[in-house]
Amino acid sequence: MADDSGMRWLQPGERGGERVAIVSYPRCGNSLMRGLLEKVTGVYTGCDTRPDRSLSKELQQYGMKGEGIVDESVWFVKTHFPERVGYKDFHVKKAILVVRNPWDAIDSYFNMTLTNTHNKSLHESQYERFAERWDGLLRNEIDVWMKFHRYWTTTVDIPIIVVRYEDLMMHREETLRRVFLFLTDLTTLEGTEWEKRIHDVMATSGDKAGPYKPRSGKIGGSFRHYSEEQFQYILKTANLPLRGFGYDPETQNFPKEISLPKRQVKPGKSADAELLISIDPAMEIRKKNDSFGRGSTYFRRALTEPVIANDGTELNMDEVLAARERLHAKKEAAAASEQDEATKKLQKLTVADAEKEE
Repeated sequence: MADDSGMRWLQPGERGGERVAIVSYPRCGNSLMRGLLEKVTGVYTGCDTRPDRSLSKELQQYGMKGEGIVDESVWFVKTHFPERVGYKDFHVKKAILVVRNPWDAIDSYFNMTLTNTHNKSLHESQYERFAERWDGLLRNEIDVWMKFHRYWTTTVDIPIIVVRYEDLMMHREETLRRVFLFLTDLTTLEGTEWEKRIHDVMATSGDKAGPYKPRSGKIGGSFRHYSEEQFQYILKTANLPLRGFGYDPETQNFPKEISLPKRQVKPGKSADAELLISIDPAMEIRKKNDSFGRGSTYFRRALTEPVIANDGTELNMDEVLAARERLHAKKEAAAASEQDEATKKLQKLTVADAEKEE
């Protein structure tokens, strides 16, 4: 039964227990894809992230009620596996792989790690302030970006459809048709309820970019944040997948030309193939000592000056005040320790003097 917003959960056995993963490297349009699927199907989507995390709470405020839900009450489940593992495992029969050009994706990820939000952007001055971290992050993340997409395009046995974030923005209606052809195994949507639903969504709210207003910026708008050397580093490091996804600025004129590519579907190896979205940390493609994944939280919480948003807002004052208190306590402890050492030395000298007098 639908709620006041017109959305509902699946009934037991409604889709035979089938779940479809919406997978992406962070900041590639996963939540946008979720929002569009919810609009077309009228069914809430799930997510394997802990619902009590601050970013999950933010999505819940925007109407994403399925945070932390991976059971049969949802058809689609968002995940970033194996970039990171969630807190509940689940099996899927198919996957929608949402990709985005790495320059914009990595820049957006950098913004998210420092603002701790999905939709706020850094003030331009912060790129100079955090220049060393930005350089380290982009070199680390292009490696993660490549490993993530290599996993999903070459190693899994279930059917995969590739959906580009840029096509969701520029060619949304046709992209949605392709997605639902993949989901339903139909050869055409003509005359079906799915065609009508997609048409209705496009006619009423198809121009909206999902459940929340995303960070500002056009496609390729992040290029200015990369030095020529940094830009070329990503281009050379990820040359093959960039061409495969249509993101090569040199040979495919991206982002000046963003034409809809041919439908990219990787068939499954067998009709009954399933994939376990695991919670085993050993499956993560990030290195254990990676400070740019969830370790980014520790970096931000150690800052004693706030991160500044593009509108001048000081974003993380609670964390900054806590960091200042820790620093002050550390200095006091160090001063007390020095005082103790000085007192001990004085006591030793006093004892020595007394012994001499005797």
